[in-house]
Amino acid sequence: MSILKVILVFLVVLILSASVMQSAMHFVKERELKGYFRKTEPPRLKLFTWKKWFSATFQDEMTNRINENTGFWNSMIRISNQADFSLWGITHAKGWMLGKQRYLYEEDYIHEYTGEYFIGKKVIDRKLSRLKNVADSLASYNIPLVLVFESGKASIYPEYIPGRMHPEKRSLTNYEYYISRAAAIGLPILDIDAWFQRIKDTASFPLFPRYGMHWSMYGVHLVADTLSKYLAAKYGKPMPEFKIHQMHQSGNSLWTDYDIGELLNLVCPLQPTPGGYPMVAFNKIPYGTMSALVVADSYYITLTETYGRKMFGNQEYWYYNNKLYPNQNNDPPQYVDKSDLLNKLKKRDIILLMTSEINLHSGFWNFADEAFLAFHPEIKDPYVYGIENSIRNDRDWFRFLVKKSRLQGRPLEEMISEDADYTFNSNYDAIQNKTYWDTVYHLAYDIKNNADWFAQVEKKAQKFNISTDSMLMLDAIYSYRQSKKNH
Repeated sequence: MSILKVILVFLVVLILSASVMQSAMHFVKERELKGYFRKTEPPRLKLFTWKKWFSATFQDEMTNRINENTGFWNSMIRISNQADFSLWGITHAKGWMLGKQRYLYEEDYIHEYTGEYFIGKKVIDRKLSRLKNVADSLASYNIPLVLVFESGKASIYPEYIPGRMHPEKRSLTNYEYYISRAAAIGLPILDIDAWFQRIKDTASFPLFPRYGMHWSMYGVHLVADTLSKYLAAKYGKPMPEFKIHQMHQSGNSLWTDYDIGELLNLVCPLQPTPGGYPMVAFNKIPYGTMSALVVADSYYITLTETYGRKMFGNQEYWYYNNKLYPNQNNDPPQYVDKSDLLNKLKKRDIILLMTSEINLHSGFWNFADEAFLAFHPEIKDPYVYGIENSIRNDRDWFRFLVKKSRLQGRPLEEMISEDADYTFNSNYDAIQNKTYWDTVYHLAYDIKNNADWFAQVEKKAQKFNISTDSMLMLDAIYSYRQSKKNH
């Protein structure tokens, strides 16, 4: 027993010594951890101030710096992750989960698929109505606007969603309502999601990889081929011809087919899974000649270099309608210049608005509103509407309200509206260039928070047989007009 104790003590000392030596000398090259974080700088005593000490920020910062600069830190993280994943199926990549038959999912896809992320008919109607107006306005300049619904892993492979997420309990989804309403009002649509659902059982290879978040590389080719043929047939524009001249088959997931797998930061690669990797041949001429503006999420990254630059004579890719590809990940990134937006839109031959299932709650990242207001500069949106848009585009804020909606058993659109109202009214005095409706909404908020006044509004609503909200707005408008008369 004493010999065993000595061996154990020796091993502990050896491990600690090796860690200290690695911290100082970095004699072993470790694999970098993958994901959305930055490695902290080594600990420095010069960070000390009495203010930081008494607020405990110095202690927290030093603890993080010491931990993350400990020798073999990356390897220890990978070992811990591997143990949790292999024994319990736990992933430590935030927002990702293990489904059935080793399928990896981003959790937001599942919430979109089940309808938990549904933002409401009223919001979607407004976005699509504005897009229809923009599409009709652009059509007068012979510029098509096409909505491309890119699909998502949860809707294509719902059978592998983990049972604890209850994929069988579905309500109306953003995708379902967007598709039905867009078709009803006559917006041009290319629905990749519906097509993938039809062909997934007969496709030669998986359309989404087991360990990836985007289309498989095989799926990318199918999308590019379909998009090219759709644009050529519908708009009569010359598009390049391309075909698969060789299909490379591999049991190992390559390129973006393993992008979730990398984020798990495991010691051992995940088990091999079959995939098809097309070798594509383009005809030399003619390549596409159209000038395209592509407003899209990260799915288009898989298309832009290999296909997009040949399908279009010139393409500009607005990543999430915010950053300019290929500089979206620079530090700082290059942001899209939205000044003189109307002329920027009118200079294009075609505009593609492409969104995947996971981003449908974002409402096209404000593009519908910005393009509409570019054509109608006399219209000013209420400030509170801008806050609502911000909520839908801020993942942490949006997820918080989804959770709050679930706990309170109330529609998500109500929670977003309430949070936006509270934020708006809390900062009302600091808001510059208030519109007429900003003032009316603020008055409505004051009325709602005045028990006696709101009780009168409820009585009047019953008397005139209209909703309380409608009566509230009528009272606010009347109060505003009276205040203007008295000044």
